[in-house]
Amino acid sequence: MKKIMLTLLMGMVWMQVLAQEKTTPSKNEPKKRKTIVRPARCPRVYINTSTGINNNTAIMGFSFDVPLPNNLSVEAGVGTGTWGDKIYAGLKYYLSPCQRGFAVGLGLAYCPGVPHDSHDLETIYGTTETIVYNKNPQTSLLLMAYKYWTIGKKYNRLYAETGWSMPITSGDKITQLSGHPMSSKAMDGLNSGIESAPILAVGVSFGIY
Repeated sequence: MKKIMLTLLMGMVWMQVLAQEKTTPSKNEPKKRKTIVRPARCPRVYINTSTGINNNTAIMGFSFDVPLPNNLSVEAGVGTGTWGDKIYAGLKYYLSPCQRGFAVGLGLAYCPGVPHDSHDLETIYGTTETIVYNKNPQTSLLLMAYKYWTIGKKYNRLYAETGWSMPITSGDKITQLSGHPMSSKAMDGLNSGIESAPILAVGVSFGIY
């Protein structure tokens, strides 16, 4: 009787071990990759936040990107940077549907300037003193190229941007208000914040349905 009970007990234990082996996946067994199911339609608008050098919306800003027919979109936004506030508007053309992959763009950026700014700057006499000046309003033409990557489950995007920024406003960029005349070196340093230069930026874009 004892042998029968022991045999039954060992059989039950063995069946339990086999059941666990069938239900517990092996560590060496490759995990199945989950399929990402995205919405059937593309977002109606994207909210972008970005930063970079000569970025459309300056060092830190945000914009709205509204898709149009024929792989086009119109974008507008605001930000702040070395020349004060910055307002941007532009048109983009995507090479792939649903605003993915590569895109090219053309836009305008306007900076109203910074009145009564002041810094310790070099003068034409070789001295350094506090000089008060205006950063005058400036408008720039932007030529841009983008690359977009899809992130998440709802067509959110990570993107990189490059291109060229070209000021198109005539006249002086700086108007000195007080102090001895600043040196050409100091003037060039201030003007560098709004000169023709490459665009290098990165951003994140959230799709809204």
